[in-house]
Amino acid sequence: MDFILASQSPRRKELLKKVVSEFLICPSSVDETKIDKTDPVEFAVEAAIAKAKDVAEKHPSSIILGADTVVSVDRRILGKPKDIDDARKTLKLLSGAKHKVITGIALYKKDQDKLMSDYEITYTEFNNLSDKDIEEYLATGDYADKAGSYAIQETGDKFVKRIDGCYDNVVGLPVTRLRKLLNKFNRPELSVVISGVALPNNYGVAKADGKTYFVPGSQVGSSVVIREAKRKKGVQFADLVKVEKESPFAEKPQCPHFGTCGGCIFQNIKYEKQLELKEKYLKHTLKTIGKIEPDYPLSPITYPLNYYYRNKMEFAFGEKDGKIILGLRERSHPLKKYNRRAVELKQCEIFSPIVKKIFPIFLDFANKHNLSVFSTTTHKGILRHLIIREGKNTGEVMLILVTTKNKLPDLQELKLPPEVKSFYWVRNNQISDVVRFEEMELISGEKHITDSIGEKKYNTYPQTFFQPNTKCAELLYNKIKEFAGLTGQEKILGLYCGAGSIEIFLADLAKEVVGIDSVHENIKTAKENAKLNNLTNCAFFEGDVEKVLKEKVFSADILIIDPPRGGISNKAMQLILGLKIPKMIYVSCNPATLARDLATLQENRYAIKEIAALDMFPHTAHLETVVVLSNSPYPLKIT
Repeated sequence: MDFILASQSPRRKELLKKVVSEFLICPSSVDETKIDKTDPVEFAVEAAIAKAKDVAEKHPSSIILGADTVVSVDRRILGKPKDIDDARKTLKLLSGAKHKVITGIALYKKDQDKLMSDYEITYTEFNNLSDKDIEEYLATGDYADKAGSYAIQETGDKFVKRIDGCYDNVVGLPVTRLRKLLNKFNRPELSVVISGVALPNNYGVAKADGKTYFVPGSQVGSSVVIREAKRKKGVQFADLVKVEKESPFAEKPQCPHFGTCGGCIFQNIKYEKQLELKEKYLKHTLKTIGKIEPDYPLSPITYPLNYYYRNKMEFAFGEKDGKIILGLRERSHPLKKYNRRAVELKQCEIFSPIVKKIFPIFLDFANKHNLSVFSTTTHKGILRHLIIREGKNTGEVMLILVTTKNKLPDLQELKLPPEVKSFYWVRNNQISDVVRFEEMELISGEKHITDSIGEKKYNTYPQTFFQPNTKCAELLYNKIKEFAGLTGQEKILGLYCGAGSIEIFLADLAKEVVGIDSVHENIKTAKENAKLNNLTNCAFFEGDVEKVLKEKVFSADILIIDPPRGGISNKAMQLILGLKIPKMIYVSCNPATLARDLATLQENRYAIKEIAALDMFPHTAHLETVVVLSNSPYPLKIT
């Protein structure tokens, strides 16, 4: 089988010899100026693919290697110079500065329609260059066909202060990455049926030749061609090569952004099948992790809405084609590098139509004033996130603009729609991408918005924890009320209570309600909402559950636990068991930690009476589960 390099670069020729012993050279005729990608990585990969496909037209049975290298400064692409003046400007721009050298590579075999691509990024810093240094180098003529107007093998330490990453990449071809890509390209392909989904991720599951493969991006029920990829954390992954037969459960996604946006994973599968997969996952997790046999009553998964259900979203600012965009982070892939790019959204089908009104207002403002987007790589820029909260039963909207601690133009010039009752500006200089409320300022409107669950009203502030799906929260709270079987004489203790929404919902039917949470803003809001609903039998305590339970004495008839995804800590579990409360209701958003904790509770005389699951997050892998347990006088055996 012939191997062809679609480049006449002598540097690439020499580097390719480290990977392939024999190959032909056939330069492509691709005009790189016609490639419309503005993202440096996308441009380099697109150019590499174009070069490989161009040469493959004449050599369809050969493996063609296309490659393209660009230099990038603050997302600006610096390709080969047009002339000596252009090269001079580029070298002055790079002087004393950091830049990226990005090489896209592509392998293509036309007669098999087989294409694979990848890229390498090397971070490079230049010394401060004098005019003499630049002119002496320009006089050699070596700049002419070089991305960034320089060749590291020629300039050496005189120009380059340091590099972080692959040196060969700066020369023109990332040898190590190419070797891995070629190895992957030559692996055999298998025809398989995707028989299941490995939740909580969206990896299709297939079995062939005695192996189990996880296939990201595949649909359950489809017949596909896969190529074995690497093992990761004990799991054998495979690349999806092509779909031979579409899944009978396939559904056209309602959202045009599905597939690239990381907000959903299941919009392309019929909703009934989604519920079936989630129920199967819950049962499997309870059995494998908790050793809990399926002899408990399990209600069918319930849901009120499967679109426009979320009441809060954290959108991220990004850049595309030289303009600022708003969206969600790209979907992660276990076999690909994750760059945390924001995927541009025009709408969000799991949140609210209000996006179409709000986004243009902030984007026009940002582009008008030439504001920059914060980069977690360079730690430069201003715009971070736009958080939108919406009262699903009141229509009230809260906006939270998150930026670094830089000055902004007057935010009062933003003409917000009448639905917006509250607008905050939050500032922090955190390196991470997580929202931090270091400095917060109310720009306009009220300090809070109000929503309702059942007959109860709830004020919500920027930092308040509130169930993300208001309509489903009402179903959940009614299920908790059913499991509790309240007569008006019970004392309820709620752990990890957030803003006390469950406790407040049940308070009219109980004698006394106590809630504990570690977040100051949650407890403050819980007390306020108790007053808002004219409740006098509620008390809320701030502090870690472990600390409060150790320092204070509580007696209760019913314990309600709604922990974070990590579940109950060992210390908290021991304190909870020590309370010996007759009835426990455990609310969980993570079947794995739920199963683990239920196993411990069963070992300590708590018996599972019933389990109910609610689809709090349709089209995602997440599931809300509520379990009622009772304290048994005798130890229980776990089979």
